[in-house]
Amino acid sequence: MPKRKCIFNNDLQKKYPMFEQLDTNDQHIVFCATCNSSFSVAYKGKRDLDQHLLTEKHKKNIKSASSCKKVKDFLISRNSKFDDQVSAAEGALAYHTVVHHFGFRSVDCSHKFLKSILPDSKIAQHISSARTKTEAIVINVLAPLSLNCVLDDIKDTKYLSISTDASNHGVQKIFPILLQYFKIDSGVNIKVVDIQAMKDETSDTISNYLLSTLKKLNISSKCIAMSGDNCNTNFGGCKRAGKNNVFYKLKMNGLSNLIGIGCPAHILHNNIQFGFDGLSLDVDSVVMKIYNHFSIYTVRSEKLKSFCESVQIEYKKLLSHSKTRWLSLFPAVERILQMFEGLKTYFLSMDSPPLVLKNFFENDINEAYLWFFHSLMYFYSEQIGALEREKNSILETLEKIHTVQKVLKERISEKFIPLKVKEIFKKIVANGGNRNEVLNIEQNLVEVYARCLKYLQSWCDSLDEFNCFIWMNFNKVPEWNDIQNSLLYLGEKGVNINENKLFDQFCNLKTFLEQEIKNINFINAPIHEKWVNYFEKMCNLELYSELLMIAQFVFAIPAHNANVERIFSLINSQWTEERNRLKIENVKAILFCKHNFKNMSCTEFYNYILQNPETLNKIRSNDKYNQN
Repeated sequence: MPKRKCIFNNDLQKKYPMFEQLDTNDQHIVFCATCNSSFSVAYKGKRDLDQHLLTEKHKKNIKSASSCKKVKDFLISRNSKFDDQVSAAEGALAYHTVVHHFGFRSVDCSHKFLKSILPDSKIAQHISSARTKTEAIVINVLAPLSLNCVLDDIKDTKYLSISTDASNHGVQKIFPILLQYFKIDSGVNIKVVDIQAMKDETSDTISNYLLSTLKKLNISSKCIAMSGDNCNTNFGGCKRAGKNNVFYKLKMNGLSNLIGIGCPAHILHNNIQFGFDGLSLDVDSVVMKIYNHFSIYTVRSEKLKSFCESVQIEYKKLLSHSKTRWLSLFPAVERILQMFEGLKTYFLSMDSPPLVLKNFFENDINEAYLWFFHSLMYFYSEQIGALEREKNSILETLEKIHTVQKVLKERISEKFIPLKVKEIFKKIVANGGNRNEVLNIEQNLVEVYARCLKYLQSWCDSLDEFNCFIWMNFNKVPEWNDIQNSLLYLGEKGVNINENKLFDQFCNLKTFLEQEIKNINFINAPIHEKWVNYFEKMCNLELYSELLMIAQFVFAIPAHNANVERIFSLINSQWTEERNRLKIENVKAILFCKHNFKNMSCTEFYNYILQNPETLNKIRSNDKYNQN
């Protein structure tokens, strides 16, 4: 009888997993995927398999296979955990690019660089975000995500405000729109919800833009305040007169209870200029004239160094000043005063000095003017710097305005003249100067305080309506009468507060403040954070529901318009001369990501979108290339 034939059984399959049986009807034939060939194991069984492994053909194919990747290695299973990690990495890389001011073109290098330096990372090897994909992710995935996050955030918020201003970029007029609102867990929030280029900046254009944005976002009913700079186009001047301004047109188009907030930081800045307009010295022009004389001339700067050495003072680089920058004049004047003797010696030794500067340095009174300006501007700079903090409330603004008014009144009352100025006046009289003339100049300096106070009162009268909310700063334990004044104001604005509930909640608030009023950390915290602290301590909404409504109303009112100016700074940092081909849509998307997600680090953002399946699907979808 013939010998029984061998078959490829289960034991051989386990021992030789590289082989497989294709035809179940013929158990003698085995297929080798490496060689793409079949052979029989009918006569020798296991030895046939071993002999095949030793053939030159099989060895050569194994060597080739080890150096080549299989097609499946390039494919990712859709919606798998690994697929989500790759998509999240591409989204985080796009976020990292815009947050750190990298150009989209830089990503052409970045994703290849990651593959080179991380060869053992499967995620890095599958990242395919170059310039086009990254730009599409930023514009059509991350920017809409940031806006949706803002809209979700304000669903439970009853009140918010809008802020805008115009800035020229080339021939375009750029208008951003910011929302401000209060959340029980995070306090004051400022988010950008639109940026558009407009053909002009008339009141019709701005008001229509604001109204259409509010309608598009479906938040018109929540808008209680509008902030802008103090120009006539926005508010009609300090008296809020006339009908051809943005504020009036918004009130006439459904926002009848709208509150208008100019920019107190601008007011304080202009206040100094108005006060010094009564003196014979134009500080702005002198500062710029001195700076321009040295700014691009190395020879002149070197010569000034030698003059500074001769009078034994340290040379320092002179500082520029721009009228559009609130705090730049003070350090520029301070630097001139630090080198005053060296500058004076330099210009008066010239054969043909600039006539303006020659007259300035020849008259000793001008040095006194500079020191007087330095003294007053030192105080104003501190107040402006504190006032323009990002998350200030209207309550902080009131405190700063009241502080400035109080100090001006005290300086008028005491006829305050800085000691340095008095020393200069004393020296002038000792050198034969007219004493009566010096006394008149002292009187003129005191009148500067009066001019500043008059200007401040005329422009800040509109802020007096918020004095009824001063109790909310928590500097002392409030009285019920203080709360009732707030209720009267809120009633006029259409805010309905349950007075009975509020009284019970007020009693709880008093108990809380009586304990916390001695806590120095609590007292020194920003006002909105004090309220967040209070709400965190209350475990039940019934304990603070009416107080929360008041807080949401008050903290939604903008403290200033400096936050819009910050948006302009961010725009300028992105839209540079090297990146001048960016479209307004690209800049808008970049600013949405950079500003609205600014509290997230790149790592935190990666973890955030990794838990967001909808965003991950949009990142890997081709639809992101087709959107406008």
